[in-house]
Amino acid sequence: MEHDSSSRSGYHEPEPGDSGLDEAEDWGDDVPKTFSVNLIWAEASDGEGRPGAIGYEGGMPWHLAEDMRHFKELTISHPVIMGRRTWESLDAKHRPLRNRDNIVVSHNPRYVAPGATVVDSLDDALDLARQEAIPDDGLDRSEIWVIGGAQLFREALPLANKAYVTLLRGTVNADAYAPDIAALVDEGLWTITDKTPWMVPVREEDGISAYRFVTFEKTR
Repeated sequence: MEHDSSSRSGYHEPEPGDSGLDEAEDWGDDVPKTFSVNLIWAEASDGEGRPGAIGYEGGMPWHLAEDMRHFKELTISHPVIMGRRTWESLDAKHRPLRNRDNIVVSHNPRYVAPGATVVDSLDDALDLARQEAIPDDGLDRSEIWVIGGAQLFREALPLANKAYVTLLRGTVNADAYAPDIAALVDEGLWTITDKTPWMVPVREEDGISAYRFVTFEKTR
């Protein structure tokens, strides 16, 4: 949903409570509602060969149309949670992200994000994201997407159920990095549940020669 203005107390104010979403909640109807917290990012390698590169100087160091299409297909009609810098990195013409409930986490009490709801913690963002809108806004809140940046990914990782990662073949400048989810797989804490073959983009831009989509799921 597109909000008319930024607010810390919108039409569906967060209520006190745990933000962990692993267990079903009884909302007073016949079917208990469950929630999945999903992380989503694309990563390449930096000039020193370090994987997990996701950003540089407040922006994304590449443009890959196939990845943007994949991102939209997954997150459309769901709440999306992002940090202030991620919000500011979005092109103004795409901000807020359409047909999604945009929630921005900022510790600045005066921060304004037109078209989004601003909260001051990830816990408040998750509580807000899972509350049904009145009147119904048509969004599916069974999946909540954390879309960046690096600090928010690290904070959300213990609460996340799945991570949807686009692996990119290419070397980029980077100063922001995703969690090392491959290490978590090696430790048996996460597992790969789906992956595509390597694919070649229609237009090779910014040094990205191939990409693949990989889905990770927490095992414990």
